[in-house]
Amino acid sequence: MSDTYEGFYGGSSSGLNPESGNLTGYHMSAANIGFPGSPQTADQLHDVVNAVRHGTKAFEVTMLQPDVGESIPKQHFEEMRALMRLTGVKPSVHGPLIDAAGFGEQGWTPDGRADNERRLFGAIERAQELDPSGNLPIVLHAANGAPGTEWRPGDEKKGEDKFIAEKAMIINRETGQVQAVKREDKWRPESFSERRKKKGEYGKPMLFDVGVSVGSANLGDWENKLTEVAQMNKHAEEIIGNAPLNLGEYKNAIITEGERIRKKNEDGSLGEELPRFDEKSVQANSYNQMRRAGLFLDNAELSFKSTFGQAYKYGSDKQKEELEKLANNYTKKLEVVGSMVWSPYERQKLLDGAIVKLQELTSGASEKDGKMVRDDDFGTPGVWELTEDFAMGEAAKTFGNLAAKSYDKFGKKAPVLAIENMFQGMAFSRAEDMRELIQKSRSNFVEHLTEGGMGEKAAEKLAEDKLGVTFDVGHMNIMRKKGFTEKDVVEQTKLISKDKSMVKHLHLTDNFGYADTHLLPGMGNVPIKAMMEELEKTGRLDEMKKVVEASGLVQHFKKLPHSMALAAFGSGIYGMKNGPTWNQAIDMQGSYFGGYGTLNPQTHHQYFGAGFTTMPVELGGQMQGGQSRFGGTPMA
Repeated sequence: MSDTYEGFYGGSSSGLNPESGNLTGYHMSAANIGFPGSPQTADQLHDVVNAVRHGTKAFEVTMLQPDVGESIPKQHFEEMRALMRLTGVKPSVHGPLIDAAGFGEQGWTPDGRADNERRLFGAIERAQELDPSGNLPIVLHAANGAPGTEWRPGDEKKGEDKFIAEKAMIINRETGQVQAVKREDKWRPESFSERRKKKGEYGKPMLFDVGVSVGSANLGDWENKLTEVAQMNKHAEEIIGNAPLNLGEYKNAIITEGERIRKKNEDGSLGEELPRFDEKSVQANSYNQMRRAGLFLDNAELSFKSTFGQAYKYGSDKQKEELEKLANNYTKKLEVVGSMVWSPYERQKLLDGAIVKLQELTSGASEKDGKMVRDDDFGTPGVWELTEDFAMGEAAKTFGNLAAKSYDKFGKKAPVLAIENMFQGMAFSRAEDMRELIQKSRSNFVEHLTEGGMGEKAAEKLAEDKLGVTFDVGHMNIMRKKGFTEKDVVEQTKLISKDKSMVKHLHLTDNFGYADTHLLPGMGNVPIKAMMEELEKTGRLDEMKKVVEASGLVQHFKKLPHSMALAAFGSGIYGMKNGPTWNQAIDMQGSYFGGYGTLNPQTHHQYFGAGFTTMPVELGGQMQGGQSRFGGTPMA
């Protein structure tokens, strides 16, 4: 039996091989590759200086933490702008983490959305200083508080959709109340019906998916409201009791000014005056009994009006037409009985009929050929809605308004709003959701532009230019924790880039599909090569700024990522396309990635007149000492 030993030296890859050390397998020019400032500091100017010294050509000023971002002095924006223009660095800005739909720590409120919109626009105004000439990408999170749907891959063998909503949150659009729903099997009496026996499903649980849960919440809430109104009206009826029998001769009598009681003729004119009630008479007691019932009717009518308002606000167009007829008929009759002696009795009967009619109009059925048939146009008012669907409308309103305000202030030089996709558990984690969000935001922007007199085609073109997506490849990869595959991640990239004007900006980062760990590209399992190849098909990849978010590398391994990012993408060391690339330097003796020493002689380039003042020391840059606040050149 012979011993075997593991070799310590794995051999060296050829420095002449352009694929040597290319961690992502995808070659990309360094012209638009950069990194962001630290979100923990307002001293973004110092981070810009650091970026320039590392030779980056793109830098993302970070205002991520709202209070920290607002601590950046306006003079720093002016200095960052000057420094970037001097050194050819192309800026982008990451806006504050504020939820565009208006969700916050206390849930959702209408004022919250408006407040967040104002704060986001304040950040946009300040950021515009970095590049007033236009086309400055400003990154805003699609969601930062709005709960999202948790998706899992569907089982195609069972006929399921590609995406199955496993868990979600629903919101009451009237109160802002939020609660969780999930996809689950439940036993119901219907599980044992003859109909299910014929289908071979007798005794089996019934599937309640997320959509059914929303419907159940709406149905339960609506039935409770109708029951509450009906009970209040019923109580008024019980108080009235037999009072009308004792006031028979006053059935059509009117109470006029001065508490006079007069009969009402058939033609509507007033007739003879009737005697007032004796305070101790049965008639007086019956009249007071009616008036007491009127107090309960006041509350019942208020509750009915509120319930009617919800039905109209959240009803279909057909439902609204019928509700308008109901309201017109009810209010007309109510005006007639308002001053009658029998008013409480008549009001109670009118309200009872209106409640029954309202119930019919929200039953989910309508009459056709003398039969009641299912009709979704007359369903239960959708007060409860999936939080993600609700947030879609609110966020699109905010982004559309922000684009409109930016255009109104800066004209065609307004910045590009690049909305960043989020990951599983947050709203808009799928490519199709992001596309819908951007399309709705653009529509809101177009509406503003056309109202201002711009032609529709010109408005649509401007909206395409000024509103799009920051595509974060790492965020998309986190869908894998629910069972989605690498192929699914690439397919999502294909979908987001189907509209060639959609993706405006890129965040390049890596992870293993479970957490947003911000590793350097090539250090996790994000299929970056395949994703970049899909984005390349848009024909616009070269013009997109590419920000490498590798804060995990900095935090845990104390490594600055830019040089390694250039290696990960096989970027050229020089401008010539046939020159050596950064990835080829990884296996060279003395590379400054590997810690084997410097590539340069001990006598520094400075002594021979080299002018690589903006490069790291290891490659001939300025040695440490007194330096200016910009490029690191010696102080005069």
